[in-house]
Formats: sequence, C-alpha cells, structure tokens
Amino acid sequence: MEAKRSLWDRIGIGLSSICLIHCLLLPLALVILPLGAAVITLHEEVHIIFAALLLPTTAFAAYQGYRRHRHRRVLGWLGTGLALVLLASFPGHEVLGVLGGTLVTMLGSVLLIWGHWQNWRLTLRCTVSSALPLAKTKALESMHY
Repeated sequence: MEAKRSLWDRIGIGLSSICLIHCLLLPLALVILPLGAAVITLHEEVHIIFAALLLPTTAFAAYQGYRRHRHRRVLGWLGTGLALVLLASFPGHEVLGVLGGTLVTMLGSVLLIWGHWQNWRLTLRCTVSSALPLAKTKALESMHY
C-alpha cells in the first residue's frame, strides 16, 4: 500500500528532476550545437510535454498526500511550483523570453521536487505513526493471555 501512496511523488520528483536537468543543459546545448534555433524550438515543446505530465502527477500526489498529513504548506510548494512550470510552458517564452522562461521553469521544478519530497516524507510519517498504536495494542493484548 505504501508503494502506491508514494508512487505519484516518486514520479513527480523524477519528472521535475528531468525537467531541471533539461533546463540546466540548455545553455550547453546552445553552445555546442550549431542548430541553436532548432534547440530553442524543441526546448519550448519539451516544456509543454513536461507541464502536461506534471499537472496530473502533482494533482494526484497532492490529493493523496494531503488526505493523510493535512499540511497545507506542501500544497503551497506543489501549487507554486506547478504554477511556475505552467506559466513558463505556455505563455512564458513569448512573455519572459527563453532565459526568463528557463529560469522560471527551473525555480518551479525545484519547488516541485521539494514539495513532492515533503509530501512523501509526511505521508510516510503518518503511515508509520498510525501503524504504531495498532502494533502496541496487539502486543498488549497478547500479554494479557
């Protein structure tokens, strides 16, 4: 059961990390590759793909995690990170430019990684602490016999 609960956070951390690495490597790709314009066009399309994948992943993780731990700050980190990634993905490059959109995406990715990590950690803590009273109760019941 725990693996299912943390699956969305694991996917979210993975996608956000790949997105962050992609944005960090963009300047290197622009310098190395002679087709800079093609790289920038591909970069914008990749942002849209990441945003489309991160939207349901973050929503499922936030919903499942919040139901367990009830920490609103996690929703703030996940919501802000997702909003930044979506902003940079859709109107971002036209409004913010390539560098601005990349920086906003990187900040959003870092917030998503942090939010998913905290969501996973708090959900795990709730699972462990809710299992302890049951184990103690069974141990006490076995001692009375």
